[in-house]
Amino acid sequence: MKILTCNAGYLLGYGNVLGGYVPPPVGAVLGDAEVERRKLEQLASVIDRERPDVVSLLEVDRGSHRTVTDCQFRTILESLRERGLSYGGEVANKYGNGGVVESVPFFGHLANAVLSRSERPTTAHYLSAGRKRLVLEVELAADTLLFAVHLSLGTRSRARQFRELAELIERRAGSRDVIVTGDFNTFDETGELAEFAGRTELELRVPGETIPKRPLDDYLVASRTLDLFLCSPTVSVERCDVLDVQLSDHRPIVLETNG
Repeated sequence: MKILTCNAGYLLGYGNVLGGYVPPPVGAVLGDAEVERRKLEQLASVIDRERPDVVSLLEVDRGSHRTVTDCQFRTILESLRERGLSYGGEVANKYGNGGVVESVPFFGHLANAVLSRSERPTTAHYLSAGRKRLVLEVELAADTLLFAVHLSLGTRSRARQFRELAELIERRAGSRDVIVTGDFNTFDETGELAEFAGRTELELRVPGETIPKRPLDDYLVASRTLDLFLCSPTVSVERCDVLDVQLSDHRPIVLETNG
């Protein structure tokens, strides 16, 4: 089983504005057709090269004013099919279901998604804290569940999210194996993650630094590993890597298991 996780940053590319601490101002607000087309093609090439069974895709645009597509998720699927790769999947609003934020123009189009080479039941859950609240649960096999997350930047909200995520895993997984992946937004090394791992009895699988080094990082953050995996001890991990591809301000990560 191979899982690829990518925070695509709405496929805006990576612009080194103010040392990399802010997104490209024009692209972030209005979009950039040339950059988006190039990054869509680059993402499809990465998936084609790696051939993952499942792709956890964070921050895609389902058709706001700043995208040249009517839905980046569908465009990616069509591009893969043109390459002879048959993927399906699910996409859901990252901010909630039926709330205020997703009813606002533009924000209602922002989503996370899961792509899969075979049909796998997928369920969307929403945590109660933070703006980024979506958890996508995927049945990888009869005995294994995947939880794809993108957690809050706020420390207090994220702490509550970790507690709720642990409860969700306990409630949904039972005796099944668990893999959790995504962008955890933990800039304080692995302190929060270690506590979460202990609570859930999962093991941290750290691929390496997933965001570029920025000039003031030594003063502002303790870690540039925001994207990673946590796995049940019984999951046999053969590979856990950062891919050397700059699709956005995050690099994709990949996990391969024996089974």
